[in-house]
Amino acid sequence: MLLTMSDVGVRVVELRERKRGGKLPTVLGRQVKEQAWPLRHLDFSLGDGQTVYVLDLATHRPALFLRLATGTLRCDEGTITLPPRSLLARPAGRRQVRSLSVGQSIRMMAGLYGMGDKAIDRRFDEMVDFAEVSRVVNRPIESQHRQVIAQVAFAAAICSRAELIAFDRCALVGDRRFRNKCARRIAELKKSGTGFVVFSPDARQVLELADRGLVLDGDHSREVPPAELAGLLIADKKEQRQRHRQRRRRRRKQEGDSEV
Repeated sequence: MLLTMSDVGVRVVELRERKRGGKLPTVLGRQVKEQAWPLRHLDFSLGDGQTVYVLDLATHRPALFLRLATGTLRCDEGTITLPPRSLLARPAGRRQVRSLSVGQSIRMMAGLYGMGDKAIDRRFDEMVDFAEVSRVVNRPIESQHRQVIAQVAFAAAICSRAELIAFDRCALVGDRRFRNKCARRIAELKKSGTGFVVFSPDARQVLELADRGLVLDGDHSREVPPAELAGLLIADKKEQRQRHRQRRRRRRKQEGDSEV
């Protein structure tokens, strides 16, 4: 097994508004610290060459699970066994790379993914070719389309030679042709034993790549087939749109009442 989690839990501290009784002054401050367990009693394993898609119904972004799976976050309960090399791939923000060229951005992303200077020099051309940025490698990345940053992040990740790669919204990036290219490379790496943990709001990616689906909901977790996970993603999107429309209606109503 590449990755195993046994009875894993993560504890966080949240700040909540303190309840006030009557008109008494708040001597101890307006906020109080409370402990919470966004993940608890989690059992999970990932074998060689498998791809699992993760959906967190509580937070809609399973960042905690992705960090646990790549060793960038320690658990407060339970045990985790990790492969020798794992990484969490995510697109860099424009502020992180706005003063860099495309080539410098590739080197920065590769360094963040754990590659040393010698390894980056050896694989630099491979990363440039896969990201299809050879013509703009010396140009400022700020002047390029946003998808170039995502392509650079993906290229640096798949050239890292990691045994486990977790993708946060950047498993299949770019236009349709480049997305197909990403899918083919992931399939090649899976044959060689590389495992993938993926989060994406795109239900089509689940059907294209996933072998398994994992649904997280606080201290409950369950495995589901990829088709069921895709259905949950679509339903979750509809629910989020509905809540957004309701907030907009309330805001417009409040604005109308204030004008009157």
